Amino acid sequence: MFITHSLRVQNSWSSFVSMNHLVKISLIFLTLSLFSCRQTVDFKGSNIELAFSQDTIYLDTVFTGVGSSTRLLKVFNTSNENMTIDRVYLARGAQSYYRMNVDGISGKSVENVEILAGDSAYVFVEISPDAQGATEMVYTDSIWFENGNQRQHVDLITAVWDAYYHFPTNVLTIAQPEPYPDIKIPYSILPCNEVWNSDKPHVIYGYAVVDSACQLTINPGTQVHFHKGGGLWIYRDGQLIADGGASGASNMNNPIVFQGDRLEPSYEWVPGQWGGVLGGVFMMRGNQANVLRNTIIKNATTGVRLDSGATLNAENVAITHSSRVNLYGGYGNANLENFLSGPAGVYGLYGLGGQYVAVNSTFLNTWSYSTRGGTAVGLSNYFEDGNGTRYTRPIGAYFYESIIDGSLNNEVSLAIDQSALFDVVFRKSALTIEPNPDGGHYDLSDTTMFSGSELFFNGNWNYSPGPILPNSTFSYVPDSLNVLIESVPRDPNGPLFDIHGTERGSMLTLGVTEPL
Repeated sequence: MFITHSLRVQNSWSSFVSMNHLVKISLIFLTLSLFSCRQTVDFKGSNIELAFSQDTIYLDTVFTGVGSSTRLLKVFNTSNENMTIDRVYLARGAQSYYRMNVDGISGKSVENVEILAGDSAYVFVEISPDAQGATEMVYTDSIWFENGNQRQHVDLITAVWDAYYHFPTNVLTIAQPEPYPDIKIPYSILPCNEVWNSDKPHVIYGYAVVDSACQLTINPGTQVHFHKGGGLWIYRDGQLIADGGASGASNMNNPIVFQGDRLEPSYEWVPGQWGGVLGGVFMMRGNQANVLRNTIIKNATTGVRLDSGATLNAENVAITHSSRVNLYGGYGNANLENFLSGPAGVYGLYGLGGQYVAVNSTFLNTWSYSTRGGTAVGLSNYFEDGNGTRYTRPIGAYFYESIIDGSLNNEVSLAIDQSALFDVVFRKSALTIEPNPDGGHYDLSDTTMFSGSELFFNGNWNYSPGPILPNSTFSYVPDSLNVLIESVPRDPNGPLFDIHGTERGSMLTLGVTEPL
């Protein structure tokens, strides 16, 4: 029995050892096989340009003390080489409120991310509820990808203040001939006949579009902020009513304000913060006039752009600190009353064809941020294309009880083609203008263009600060020694109140405002 039992035990032990041996051998072969397979994959590809599922990620607004939902970014290796991304990181680093996971690895910075040829990696991103403590209205960061000499990024955007946010939902692509890149315009279409109130600011990314036959009404005191490249697009037969108060009375102590979305004090008057390829507020032709009343538009590229046939009625309006043009009329129509045009990088008002009437208005271009290429007012009835072919556009303009002045020796630019209508009249106004223009395009003794005896030319007119704009940025009120004060009899059909709400007397001060 014992021998038999011993033999059974021995046989069992031998079987166990043999099986254990086989398991070990199998594991060794499996390990070698895996190691061998892993060594056949080469991840040496570098300087490869990545593709992304999107170039900007918009995360949820952070209000309630909880983080945003998670967003997914796919990173594509479209080449035929396996590659390693040297580093993926958040631009704000450890201080960023965003959290990131790259193919299962969490961190503000992740290194050596491998992607097979034709394959992709996954980046998950969310924002911490701590972002509520951010000082920005909109918190931004970016994910950077470094691969050899290639450096690419994807922007991250989260609303962290209580506001109405308008994010783009579509992209309009305008094809361009080689070698120029296509023009892409992100936009969203606003609900028809929407009304914006002053309870919360509105923040616009891309272009917010007022669709055809629709209207956007903006009520007094409403603050509208535009992100870089953003704007407001009034599509054909749409209408904007930015009505900051009753007609005939000034309400500039509670105006509608269009401006950028950078809220730091140092950015308050920095030009060119918003406005894309179409300009800031882009108005196309329509059956009804667009209205701006008791409104301030500041810090755009081009403040307002009127397309062919578009009409604007502006009353008690200031457009200022545009990096290019405050009001651009491309064969448009503008009726301006108590209109203030401040510093602009090129022109205050530029009319290329169309009809313009300015009453009790001030065009004062004291641009000092760089060299200026234009004047306070520029009017032309023609343009030339890249081949030198000239096209004419008839223009009519009437300036009455107004000021055109600035920091240049000439602030009135008139480009005239004699074969087309150029019906421009200055009357009861003050002009800084070149008396002897090259080519003799105009003559100050021409009583048709320069009408009446109540015209002031090339005076040293001084100005004081006013409540609409700060002294350090722009002074626009004629000072106490200015000869333009109470200089002409008031037209009883003109506006009774100035832009500040001061009643004008029988003798009025030229321009937008009486002295304070």
